[in-house]
Amino acid sequence: MSYWEHYKGTLTKVERLENESLEDQCKRLLEYRGLFDYDSYEEMLLDEFYEEYYVYNDMLYSAHKKFIYTDDDIFNANEEENGVINFEVRYWNGGCGFNGAIEKAIKNIK
Repeated sequence: MSYWEHYKGTLTKVERLENESLEDQCKRLLEYRGLFDYDSYEEMLLDEFYEEYYVYNDMLYSAHKKFIYTDDDIFNANEEENGVINFEVRYWNGGCGFNGAIEKAIKNIK
């Protein structure tokens, strides 16, 4: 069943080890959680931990959010000087999901 979802929160960069690629970072995080041997560790991390992680500009972010109730679609985001991205999204989950809503919000960063 579809319903409205409204979240406000932050996307915080996940620290990378020196010379670590995004794919290697995702592999390390999956291995830490006991998951191994995938063709694409980035894809697997984003699928398995949907709504926990998001990739923006080849950087991995962790999502910290809280649920809010209002009536209209909202896709807002802004980036602080320290790299943290603040977001507020509200969407009908039958039409898009959390990652799609974050993508729309990030496109609105000015």
